[in-house]
Amino acid sequence: MRLARHRHLDALCGEYLLGTLRGRARRRFERALRDEPLVASRLQYWQRSFAPRFAQSIALEPSRATWQRLRRELALDRYRIPWFRRVGFWRGWAAAATAALVLALAFDLLSPLVAPGYVEVAQLVGKEPAAAVTAALSRDRTALRLRASRPVLAGPQQSYELWLIPREGGAPISLAVLGQLDAELRLPAAQLGRLRAGAKLAISVEPAGGSPTGAPTGPVILIGEISA
Repeated sequence: MRLARHRHLDALCGEYLLGTLRGRARRRFERALRDEPLVASRLQYWQRSFAPRFAQSIALEPSRATWQRLRRELALDRYRIPWFRRVGFWRGWAAAATAALVLALAFDLLSPLVAPGYVEVAQLVGKEPAAAVTAALSRDRTALRLRASRPVLAGPQQSYELWLIPREGGAPISLAVLGQLDAELRLPAAQLGRLRAGAKLAISVEPAGGSPTGAPTGPVILIGEISA
């Protein structure tokens, strides 16, 4: 049975994110993530839902008087140690600085070898006034990057869904559920060979979490043919 049609798919996604899905059930779920785009899209939806959100507009820097009052009421001065006695601090700082330097050097040396690089493969445009989207494929053809000409976010009750229309025809294949038109995603293993010249990419507007049917249910706002 395909997990994309399983009535407990949302519960399985939750258990997977919480780490309570184990053993054979977890391995089966991870196979479905690779082979069933709808399962991967649903997991991405719950990952976004669980992710902490922070609004800069509500950030507040306490006043100096507030800090001093907290320091006095909590007796924080008793925990202060003269700088020349903070041996542990300097040892920790030196170790952290050394590790950071090693990592930086390693990254500089290895990044030319592992950086995938992207090649533009399609321009997605629509009839209605909307942001055009440039689709670029990584050189190893395992990742796709979407860049919109202007920021466009899905509404609170909506999602965007990215579809692949195979060159040979047939039903559209869901590649990802998106909260905005700018995105980077790993391609499902089963679809790696299908992103080639003649195939098309399309973006539709769907209910929050993606199409409930496995096919586009809302308007297709952007579409473009893969050229390479």
